Amino acid sequence: MSGRQTIIFQKGKQSMGSIAEEENKLFAELRIKNPDIVDDGVASQEDYLSARYKIMYVLKEVNGGKSWSLREFVRNGGRPQTWDNIARWTEAILELDAEKPWSYWENDNEARRKKILKTICAVNVKKTSGGYTSHADEIYQAAIDNSAVLQKQLSLYNPDIIICCGTEKAFVDACYKNQELDWKMTSRGIWYFVDNDTVVISFAHPEARVKDCFLHYALVDAVKEIRLEGIGSISARCKLFTD
Repeated sequence: MSGRQTIIFQKGKQSMGSIAEEENKLFAELRIKNPDIVDDGVASQEDYLSARYKIMYVLKEVNGGKSWSLREFVRNGGRPQTWDNIARWTEAILELDAEKPWSYWENDNEARRKKILKTICAVNVKKTSGGYTSHADEIYQAAIDNSAVLQKQLSLYNPDIIICCGTEKAFVDACYKNQELDWKMTSRGIWYFVDNDTVVISFAHPEARVKDCFLHYALVDAVKEIRLEGIGSISARCKLFTD
């Protein structure tokens, strides 16, 4: 592709204090007001910080239960619903230059979840459980009510890539309310913007009623295209592809 600058997102470890300690403190405070809160965030600090890219998924709410740990659930491999797709997406993004057929992604999902999900950060905009079907108005209001918490989490996790899973309106209004954002669209219709050093992508929920393969390649192709764009505002976290 002549005339286009090829870039990669920042790689490598980042010096940070204990994410888990800060998360525990945050959710302990939240549970004083509401004991039903379900904690979320980084599954494994070591794996998250050592991953090629720090990826944060913004989801809506958990489906059932009170006062349990999404972090622990994800760290232990989650379950096929929702988490098979997130594990696939994550592995593909962490190995962005590898081309693999869908026959590869269909297999070994349990092993993939147990290995790959440790590298991610998963945040719900609503911190208490819901039902099988989420209610958009409740999710949005919860995000606005939790704006200070979400902003604190965003600062703590300092992700390279944020993937909003049907949550972009709620998350953006909660965390970027007073910012002027330059939304762009990939050639295949995926919207994203860049905030200083973080790429924020508007995407579908992993349980959207679309074939898993369609979701998978739509997201991976979008991340590849974003990487290939010469975006000056993320140059501090990117470098020319030289190897």
